[in-house]
Order: sequence, then C-alpha cells, then structure tokens
Amino acid sequence: MPTALILGCSHAAGAQMHLEPGFDTKDYSPVQETEYGALYSYPVLLAEMLGYTAHNHAVSGGSNDAMFRIYAEQSQTYDLIIACWTGRDRGEVLHDTHNYWIPINAGGISLTQQQSNNVLKQGINVGLPIKDKEIYKEYGKQWLNFEINDQRTFNNKIKNIMSLNMLAQHNGTKVINLESFGGFYPPEFSYPTGIFWPTDNMDDEFINFCTRNNFSKEPGGHYFRPAHQAYAEYIKQKVDQLNFL
Repeated sequence: MPTALILGCSHAAGAQMHLEPGFDTKDYSPVQETEYGALYSYPVLLAEMLGYTAHNHAVSGGSNDAMFRIYAEQSQTYDLIIACWTGRDRGEVLHDTHNYWIPINAGGISLTQQQSNNVLKQGINVGLPIKDKEIYKEYGKQWLNFEINDQRTFNNKIKNIMSLNMLAQHNGTKVINLESFGGFYPPEFSYPTGIFWPTDNMDDEFINFCTRNNFSKEPGGHYFRPAHQAYAEYIKQKVDQLNFL
C-alpha cells in the first residue's frame, strides 16, 4: 500500500481528541490517549480515504520550520506528503543537553521531555521538565514576536513551504498543502501553479472550517474526532474534483 507522510502541528497530531465529552478513557493510558488523536487526525483520515498508509510525524506546538526539517531528514521514501501548515510565529531550537528539537513560539515553549512513539513518530511529551527550562522559555518569547517580526515570519513561512514543495518535486513526490490556520491568500501572496492547494481561501482552513460548522472543541482550541472526520471528507472531495492523484 502506498505511504503518506503527515506533517503539521497539534491539529495534525490530533491533540486532546480524547477529551471529547462522552469519550471513555478508562481503558486508555496517557500514551494511548495521545495515540488515539494521532490515529484519527484529519490528515491521517484523508490519507486513508485516498488509499495511503499514514505515517504521522506531526508535532504539537510544531512549526513550519519543523515541517521542512522533518521531511528533509526522512530516509524512507513516501508516495505522498500531506503538509498541514501552521502559524508563522513559531520555530524550534535544538536543546543542547537533551539533543532534540523543542517547539517554540511567542507564547512560550514546550517544557517537557519527549519519548519515542510508534504512532506519533516524532515522539510524545512525557511530562518531565527539560533542563534549563526557564532559559528556553524566555528565549521562545523573545525570538518569535509576531508583531515585531511580522515580515520576517511571513517570509519564513513562505520559505518553508516553497522549500518543501521544491524538494518533494525533485524527489518525484506529490504534496497536498493544507492550512490548519494562519494561511496566506491572494493578493497577499500567490504560490506557483506547480504547488498544489485544494483550498484557496481562509474559510477552508481547518480551524475556520470547524468554526463555521459549529464543531465542539476543548478549552485549548483543539477539535474532536467528528470535526477531523468532516474536514477530511471535505478535502477528499476537493482533491477528487481537481484530479490531483
């Protein structure tokens, strides 16, 4: 069966999906709760609807920088990439002691260590604090300030999108580009025709789609499985209409 590489942030990771009212977690460990969301996030469901086995490399709190880096690091060859682009006021920094990439943004930083996981391939939080967490937290606040660095963050997101798509084209791999939130639309910016977007307006971003269809979410802003299912079906129709695959 052909394979799909899933890239994105917490929405692509299916974060907090297990908090849906009525969801019975008694038979789930904390790790399995995280895995549940990663198995039923909208890009994973979309990949399966299109006939691909999904490999979920999304990162909660992740950035567009991380998306490009993760793809560039892959030794496995994939048949499709589903890139769920995220906010531009984000980045990542390599932790000197723990030797892994920490998601950062103007609102803070991930302060817990990661452990490897077979479902969410980039690992999951285990709740243990990182060494020198306050230093990294302050760095995250200062490094990416959306208001101060507006043009730089704009350019950085475009750079990552273009780089990932050009590298994928070089490798002969197709890419479905989607926006979880925070996208760019004409006349602000137009991507080359060779970069495939099944959506073309802000209303079709994942969060905006869920908002206008009144799907429920947990307090942190993450949506539950019905929203992911509906959005995957919506994008599948668009991909089919455009005869992309």
